[in-house]
Amino acid sequence: MKRVLNPNEKKRLAALQKLKIADGNPDEVLDLITRLTQQIFDIPICIITLVDQHRQWFKSKTNTALCYTARDIAFCDYTIRSSSVMVVNDATLDPRFNENPLVTAEEGMRFYAGAPLITRDGFAVGSLCLADKNPRDFSVQEIEMLSDLAAIVIDIIESRSSMSFVDIVTRLPNRQRLMEDIAQLIKAPDNTAYLLILIDTLDTLYAYDIGRAIGIPKVENILKDIGSFLRSELNENDKVYSLMLGRFALIKRLDEQEEIFTQLENAATRIQQSITSDIPVNVRLHAGYTVFSSTSDCAENIMRQGMSSLHEAISNNQLVMPYHQESDVIQRRAFNLLNDLMATVASCKDFHLVYQPKIRLADKKFQGVEALIRWQHPTLGVISPSEFIPLAEKTPLITPLTNWVITQAVMQIAEWQKRGAQIQVSINLTANNLVEQDLVQRIHTALILHQVSPSMLEIECLETQTLANNPHAVASLDALRNMGISIALDDFGSGYSNLNYLQKIPADTLKLDQSLIQGISNDSKSKVIVKSMIEMAHALSYQVVAEGVEDNDTLLCLEELQCDSVQGFYFSRPLQHDQILEWSKPYI
Repeated sequence: MKRVLNPNEKKRLAALQKLKIADGNPDEVLDLITRLTQQIFDIPICIITLVDQHRQWFKSKTNTALCYTARDIAFCDYTIRSSSVMVVNDATLDPRFNENPLVTAEEGMRFYAGAPLITRDGFAVGSLCLADKNPRDFSVQEIEMLSDLAAIVIDIIESRSSMSFVDIVTRLPNRQRLMEDIAQLIKAPDNTAYLLILIDTLDTLYAYDIGRAIGIPKVENILKDIGSFLRSELNENDKVYSLMLGRFALIKRLDEQEEIFTQLENAATRIQQSITSDIPVNVRLHAGYTVFSSTSDCAENIMRQGMSSLHEAISNNQLVMPYHQESDVIQRRAFNLLNDLMATVASCKDFHLVYQPKIRLADKKFQGVEALIRWQHPTLGVISPSEFIPLAEKTPLITPLTNWVITQAVMQIAEWQKRGAQIQVSINLTANNLVEQDLVQRIHTALILHQVSPSMLEIECLETQTLANNPHAVASLDALRNMGISIALDDFGSGYSNLNYLQKIPADTLKLDQSLIQGISNDSKSKVIVKSMIEMAHALSYQVVAEGVEDNDTLLCLEELQCDSVQGFYFSRPLQHDQILEWSKPYI
């Protein structure tokens, strides 16, 4: 079917950009078409061209070294202005081209025939053209044949473009299509306000478990069901986009907010029943949204805001949550810190250790210190380890960061020994650290290198629940303990504590979390709980250290309960390494 040509140049260029084919990457199918076309017409040169604002690009070609020409000398610039094939039998006789450098050059072009590549929307984005250094005739039958071949080329290009904007599983428009649509709405002159709504329906890890258990096709069927349900429940005429596994999106006008939120509420109550599966599948709906219009800066930032609001909805277990700039600032700070952390770990120049003393209650003597890492950010000041350690744990950065702590702590023990002080230092290790295959060897090497006895080092284990279920981590602790290093279980009693792990993890000390300690001097229930924990720990041959001791009443209460040691601001805040010896004199 002959397509009607749209002469709007601005829209034509937008259509070309939308197809995303103006690049230098080879295309086997288009290369095959140019070779076949060359053979069919028995002509030296066949080219598939794309004409942008200033140049004519050669997407596929035969027998020419050129990759592009300036648009103002391109024969195809004339071809795209017509809906029919343009034929130039002898360019030297055509006043439009007889002075064209492509013609006047040695072995220049004499014959040209080009069929425009016209999209379904009527925009000629380029041509399928033939060229020869000799003049020649071109019959009506050849014109029709070239036109038909050009129709095949543009159909292939458009079909590929369409497929690149479709999710292969759900057959819904994909993320690329969503970003293009947002970008177009931003450019609209009417300044209409829109909602970008992101919807999460399926726990990703559970979906992978389903795939492992009964196969990926079952997961894909679930995703298809969810996509169909959302299109139906949220009005099937609206475009629902599939972004990733179990995550969808839609765009609505702001004045439709009340209606779409009601539909989301209804969908949330019905989505579980809408899924047909061989096994029970926990499907739930969370949505986050942000508002945008032509005043918004870019599609990428709008999408980022939508993602921020969706993660807030998931974290707070809410059905729908708007974008909050405050939460977004926190998230962006975390990302920026992670980037800065990478550079800092490489040099380690902005890290240092401080040391919090521990006091033995039986005689009020100095027992040792806990090493705590600090990050002196060059522009943000001191960054708390509670902020940057969780970031490092999600990346490979945790390994070199821990290596630095181990080395610095052992070197500090050695320095104090040279000054006649035997001070045990505790360092914190995560579950990720303890599954590193060479961790034990690295610690052993550091101790040997600096001539430090293993008994002068203590390992404080974080995430004890995770450790107990990991045989590799437990094996590392066994090896460290057999070496003579003390093992402490940190933050005991905080969050969910399964006492069963005390049977699995080799340890010498339990550190009671400060959340348990605070209030024991005036809360009888808290005191009973701490008393029971201390008695149980002693019955199991553990030493007990209480963290977060900040006042004398708490200290007296812990003495009464026969706690072994304490640390906290009551005795001292964390100190610099050169302050420890002076501070400890009254407690030696």
